[in-house]
Amino acid sequence: MSDAVSEPTRPTIPTKPMSTARALWALARPKGMLFVSILPMIGFAYAYWDHGCEDASLAPFRTMGLLALAWAVPHAGTMWLNAGLDRDESPTLFGDSVPVPPHVSLYAIPTFVFSIALGFWLGIGVGVCVVLCTILAILYSHPKIAWKAHAFGGPFVNAAGYGALSPLGGFLVSGFAPTIRGAVVLLVAIVWISTAYFAAQAFQEDEDRERGYRTLVVVRGAAFTLRITRVLFWISGGATLALAAFGWFPRVVLVALPGFLWVDHLIARWQEQPKGGDESWARRFFLRMFAVALAVLVCVSIDYAQTRDAHGLPGGLATAGGRFEPRVCEKN
Repeated sequence: MSDAVSEPTRPTIPTKPMSTARALWALARPKGMLFVSILPMIGFAYAYWDHGCEDASLAPFRTMGLLALAWAVPHAGTMWLNAGLDRDESPTLFGDSVPVPPHVSLYAIPTFVFSIALGFWLGIGVGVCVVLCTILAILYSHPKIAWKAHAFGGPFVNAAGYGALSPLGGFLVSGFAPTIRGAVVLLVAIVWISTAYFAAQAFQEDEDRERGYRTLVVVRGAAFTLRITRVLFWISGGATLALAAFGWFPRVVLVALPGFLWVDHLIARWQEQPKGGDESWARRFFLRMFAVALAVLVCVSIDYAQTRDAHGLPGGLATAGGRFEPRVCEKN
């Protein structure tokens, strides 16, 4: 990797206390915060599904809420570190154009301290995951390291942090034993997150080049970046459908195939845009991905209820991948 990226000399617009608060909120990208906070909740919910667990208490919902908080708060800090590196006041994906307050990176420190403390309160495993995510955030956006600016460092941080550590932290909180199927699903999740990462940078070639970054879109161009995005989408989507066809996921998930083709059609049209188009193409991509994910979740929920009523084996226990002894659910 190259030497550290120097911080741009773009002048900082003076801000008042209230406008600083509003700017920090906008720079935290609250829309993206929702997505990030869902990732550990997915890992936790997957553990319950995988083991066919049903719990009538409110404990799982409280745990998922705390998991969401443990990831939502440092997401703001991560975005403030990112803003401190970029000093970017132009529109961003799911973000607004606002002045960047001075010393914005310092506001990230209490968010990381809070999330680490909450993580270890939830359990050793999730605490370690939060610490590692914090380290990755610093490696990604610290001006003297700036892995964000590199073609390999950026993808690694996102795949490891969002793709692996975030859902893994949620799974570990559940207290259930890991399974082979869970390991395979985690690998597929990493590819899904990598798909999203490359899609998010495909339209930023000019901005990244102006900052002196060496991201994939700068090194190889938007067309190549979107080609990688599409290949990763085929791999992750194909693996998801293959797991359903094999029986490790409910086979009802296969009805989401038209949705995957719907997303792929958008990528194909996106590839025709010069220099990766603009932010609107990435936004539509993520909205379609979210819609398909929601459809899959609905299918899995319906299957969960049907298999429980018909066979008394809910969730993963009713699939070909559920070849393990059911575990008694414990309150968390």
